[in-house]
Amino acid sequence: MASIYASRSLWEYKFRKLSYWFSACISYAQLYLSIRLARISKPVVGILLAEHLGDIVAAEPIIDALRTKHPNARIVWIVKDLYKGLLENHPHLDQVLTENSVLASTWLSKRSPFSHFYNLHMNDLRFDPYFNRVLFNAQAEKIGLNKYNYYQRGNLLKGIYDLCDIPYLDSKQPKLYLDHAKKFDLPSKYWVIHRKSNGADREWQDQHWIALINQALETYGISIVEVGASEGLTLSDPKFISMVGKTSVVDMAHIISGAQLFIGIDSGPAHMANAFEIPGLLLLGEYKNFKNHMPYSGSYEQGRAMIYHNPDGSSAEIPLETVWHQLSKLIPIPATQLA
Repeated sequence: MASIYASRSLWEYKFRKLSYWFSACISYAQLYLSIRLARISKPVVGILLAEHLGDIVAAEPIIDALRTKHPNARIVWIVKDLYKGLLENHPHLDQVLTENSVLASTWLSKRSPFSHFYNLHMNDLRFDPYFNRVLFNAQAEKIGLNKYNYYQRGNLLKGIYDLCDIPYLDSKQPKLYLDHAKKFDLPSKYWVIHRKSNGADREWQDQHWIALINQALETYGISIVEVGASEGLTLSDPKFISMVGKTSVVDMAHIISGAQLFIGIDSGPAHMANAFEIPGLLLLGEYKNFKNHMPYSGSYEQGRAMIYHNPDGSSAEIPLETVWHQLSKLIPIPATQLA
């Protein structure tokens, strides 16, 4: 019986693999044909940056830079469906396409139908799940940009400009253009926190978050909203509101845009807060082989956020007392709360 089930499982896997390949073929062929037809009337510039949230938001200024570089072209951005709403209302993007599979993107990187194609992913980071083919970026290889050195060049946007062969002369402010806000039952004044990352080595300890939130609620009398995709905190205070796992990416952006203060780690929502120029307190530490790195351009790079880098280790090792001290410097404690 075990061999029968194993055989069935194997054939189910083969069917999924074949379906995935067939879907990638259709996706690539449709995109290739549509872009070649569009090029009959004018040049078409393609941007491939399908993930992650922070990278997409940080890279937004490249749109205007490419518009300047290719003034008569149609500009198209390829992105995962999860993040499509962040780009669809951009006034200088002509079209946003959905990346249906990494495999199709690997083919696109080898044979592109665009007049000019800019793959903004670094190498050795994206592989398709069935054939394990890597999304290769020849330009990244040429200029020596990789996952081990990208922060040594400067902020995230500097590497993006390098991939597009555009001089990065000054700090650029990323922006988000959203559709009409969904109505949420939130207070008129609130802070936003975000505490989870796609890498645990960027996070702060949960017990510290709970203590910080409780102390801030008591001291400042402010409501605090937590955003994120999963693993939200549970606090009994009615002024703590968890929106974790309850919103789309675009809805989360709307919530962040209405905050008086953003407190978080190096993550996609922090880049959103930067795009909306929300005052912030960010907790960073050593990340991989990077120390004192600057992820942000624009307002956060120029001081809109207080960015605390742990000089002695990871962000998880930052003491609670240090964070409270930084917060009280950024937002002075009300006189009524002083001893």
